[in-house]
Amino acid sequence: MDFVEGCVVQDRIEKLKQQKAKIDRQIALAMAAERKSQKREDDRVKVLVGAMLLDQIKRQGGQGGETLLARLGEFLARPNERGAVLGDDGKGSAAFQRLTTPSTD
Repeated sequence: MDFVEGCVVQDRIEKLKQQKAKIDRQIALAMAAERKSQKREDDRVKVLVGAMLLDQIKRQGGQGGETLLARLGEFLARPNERGAVLGDDGKGSAAFQRLTTPSTD
């Protein structure tokens, strides 16, 4: 292989490396978008399942609320999340009580 052919081959290799880098970036972006979409779907399912559980407890006159609080007490680790759900006394925040206590109207 002479000098000119060697330069042509090197140029071709460089172009292919650049194309590969571009494709790798596109793949990474597509995978990130897929992960984001899946997380959004997962979060929606979690919210809907939680809403169903709260509604079921409310329909059963609050029965099961203490069990749920106990399980959440074991599950929740972050102080702000514990406060939002368990309240200061661990017996359920005002929001938890609203969502699990039957309406009187």
